[in-house]
Amino acid sequence: MGTIMPEIRLAHRLLVLMTVFAMLATKPVMAQRLATQPQVAQRRPQTGFLLRTFKDEAGDHKYTVFVPHNYTPAKKWPVILFLHGAGERGNDGVLPTTVGIGPIVHQREANFPFVVVFPQCEDMHGRLLKGWSADTDDGARGLKILEQVEKDYSIDSKREILTGWSMGGYGAWEWAATAPERWLSVVPMSGGGDRAWGEKLKNVPIWAWHGAKDRSVRVERSRDMIAAIQAAGGNPRYSEVADADHDVWMQAYDDDSLYAWMLSPQGDPAKLPAVTTRPKAVPGKQQAASLEPAFIPALDVPRAGYARMGNEMLAALADAVPQVVPQDMLTGRLNDISDATEAEGRTFSVYMYGLSYRAQLARASIKAYRKDRLNIQLGLKNVQVVIGGTSLSGARHSAQAGPISIVIGHQRPVWLSFDVTPVVVDRKLRFRHVGTAFHIPDDNWYVSSPAGVEAHGWGMTEGKVSSGLVSGLYGRKGTIEQQVGSIVPNLIAELEKRFDAAAAGKSVTAIWPLPVYRPRLNVWPAEVSTDESGVSLVLGMTAAAVDPAKPPRMVQVARPLGLTAAAIPLSTKLQVGVAPEILGPLSEMIVEADVARINVADTPSPELAKLGEATVLAEAIPDLKRFGGQAEVSTELVLAGPINMSDVPGKSPLLEAPKIKLIVSFKADRLSTGWRPYAEFDVVLRQSFAPKLVKPTELTRAVSFAPDVPPQVEVRGRFSPGYEPQEPQIDNERMQTLFAAGWEDFVNGGGPPDAQLPDIDLGYTTLRAEDAVWSSPDVYAVFGPAGVKITNTSDKPLVYETKGPYSGWGGPYTLKAGQTHDYPIAYPLIFRRRAASGYQMFTLPAGTHSEFRTKITGTPEALYKAREPEEIQKALDAIGAPAEEKDKDKK
Repeated sequence: MGTIMPEIRLAHRLLVLMTVFAMLATKPVMAQRLATQPQVAQRRPQTGFLLRTFKDEAGDHKYTVFVPHNYTPAKKWPVILFLHGAGERGNDGVLPTTVGIGPIVHQREANFPFVVVFPQCEDMHGRLLKGWSADTDDGARGLKILEQVEKDYSIDSKREILTGWSMGGYGAWEWAATAPERWLSVVPMSGGGDRAWGEKLKNVPIWAWHGAKDRSVRVERSRDMIAAIQAAGGNPRYSEVADADHDVWMQAYDDDSLYAWMLSPQGDPAKLPAVTTRPKAVPGKQQAASLEPAFIPALDVPRAGYARMGNEMLAALADAVPQVVPQDMLTGRLNDISDATEAEGRTFSVYMYGLSYRAQLARASIKAYRKDRLNIQLGLKNVQVVIGGTSLSGARHSAQAGPISIVIGHQRPVWLSFDVTPVVVDRKLRFRHVGTAFHIPDDNWYVSSPAGVEAHGWGMTEGKVSSGLVSGLYGRKGTIEQQVGSIVPNLIAELEKRFDAAAAGKSVTAIWPLPVYRPRLNVWPAEVSTDESGVSLVLGMTAAAVDPAKPPRMVQVARPLGLTAAAIPLSTKLQVGVAPEILGPLSEMIVEADVARINVADTPSPELAKLGEATVLAEAIPDLKRFGGQAEVSTELVLAGPINMSDVPGKSPLLEAPKIKLIVSFKADRLSTGWRPYAEFDVVLRQSFAPKLVKPTELTRAVSFAPDVPPQVEVRGRFSPGYEPQEPQIDNERMQTLFAAGWEDFVNGGGPPDAQLPDIDLGYTTLRAEDAVWSSPDVYAVFGPAGVKITNTSDKPLVYETKGPYSGWGGPYTLKAGQTHDYPIAYPLIFRRRAASGYQMFTLPAGTHSEFRTKITGTPEALYKAREPEEIQKALDAIGAPAEEKDKDKK
């Protein structure tokens, strides 16, 4: 059950995307990382992430440099300059390491072969997408910091590598165009630039990355730059990740081939030897600490959503348990046993010590069966209880025996059953032990003779002692059953620890469609209830302080918004819901921190950006015409009050933003210095969104939030105090039309907003979203078995057999050409078919789609990963297949 908590992140993504409020958020915050403390500068460690200070005429500027752990001045090292996104602006020097390449370097730092420089943009109020422009103070200082690092360390100046993400992606494109000969390689991510730079960039080794689902910086920005370079005769690399959004850096910087290419940009990344790799996770071993800033609680919402874990979901979880439970959970020590027995008229004291056990888990069952009762059953096999030594003592007689083994379940699993009551204690899920049942069948256990016996006293022989101990243990089966049952409290304690480890530190970063401040949320259990069909868990939510350096005096507590445990629908599946009304207190907190503002030119919407063009604004503000087309304007979109979500009976949730402001500043001409306040507009916005499950591909699911109707917009404008217009009239209706067009483009550009619903991987079994529903007061997603799909795309029948993890072979089944078999299961399916060389066997994990086809024309058919339609199209284009063949293959 501990694997469920991270998935609650999905429900919050649904909410935040539905609101699309983030277009209003722009001012990032300064954050501090606990991992970097003041002592770093004093110790001046030679390797790892080091906090440094650059001094110039403007003062001190902090930055971070990563130095490889095997660094030596005797070698010239390549250097990577990383330009961060808008959300990492500030002056702490650390925040740039928390998003982008920093966390990936942290994972790989044991063998990362680059020096990495992390300068920080300090301008908190300027244009976002111009934050790293080469002609800004921050841009110029970033290059000076790179030069300072090259003086301090042994750097190969011919191997300077430039990369950046989001705002930094824009900076990487511009810096590459400004000094195209300088960089060994350039890697812009989620950025864009000026198509006119194509000629300058045609000879620069570039590998650009963009997420196809990016709503913060639309994918067209990278496509345009690649097309411009290609038109100029260049040959840049471009990776557009189909299922990625603005955070494409998570896939890109984690790609081993990228780092090999950075050093050898003329080579094929697939054929280059790896220069760094990410260590594989070790089960049970704690991974490196997160680089995220400290999570300072600022806002609590006691009822923000829920998770309903029905018995169907618990059964899928139980199927995964034997595959994912580490061996150490079924290994341990037992208490010593003191007893007394009689033999041949004599009384003996028996002391058994050094007891240990180990077992294998063959099956598991988890089921809720009545109020406050959850039954867990473990099918144990090859249980070995070892008695390290036995001491017998009586009047003038004694004996010592060596280890004795008791083996249980050597023929078939023996079931250890225990009941628990799930409860919430201090925001943690706990399991109170109610009772245990364990019975050993007479034909499914045995006791071995002791390894060595030493007897003392007349009539005491080794044989008598040995047989007496073995028969005595057979006669005390009840005691042995109690001893095995005594491990249950330890199992429960381990279960709670692993649940806590899975839930701890799972900071939920909501998806905001702009490269700016993102609220950080943690989710915790607030209330739990168990019934005959499942477990209902009410979820609370805590939002972190906008600025960790300025913690609130006390945590604000919002009113409960979602369902109580008693009101959660009694689904037998997994159902995860969130109350959209949490947007109210969350947005209020952000407004109070004054981070909900953005220049319209920095939004991903071209239509919204027009509100920052003087010629367009002149349609609503005729006074602008007095400047004869020389005026420049800058328009900032500001959220001045919280956003509310209203529950309209029988309709979709309604977003209401009653306090939006458009603040317009101007310059009379380009030679003027400083911006002057010009006009302000009060905007009221209402928009309803209908959640709907969509299937981007055969294997992926998402929730689309398409607007039900056009937005309702009201605009009232006025000139700023102190400005005297020549034409005092403002056309509010025209401004209303312009804003509505910009809003619709922002919301629907690239398709309606959607939130990915990744499969829930339970380690062996997999669940996939089946539906997304609005039912006041929650939006919820339902998950069921991910299923296994097999399609025959060959021209002959496919005959095969299947086997589940706990069943024999079924079939044979015949799959005709062009048809598909669907298996609605959550566990892997073993597939086999008879071939000329014997059996072909494959394990098909849940959530996969396989197809029977030839890989290369003329070769025998086999089972391969199914191709998505776009993959088929690319393959056909590559071989120049005629149109009729393309249509045939698509079908």
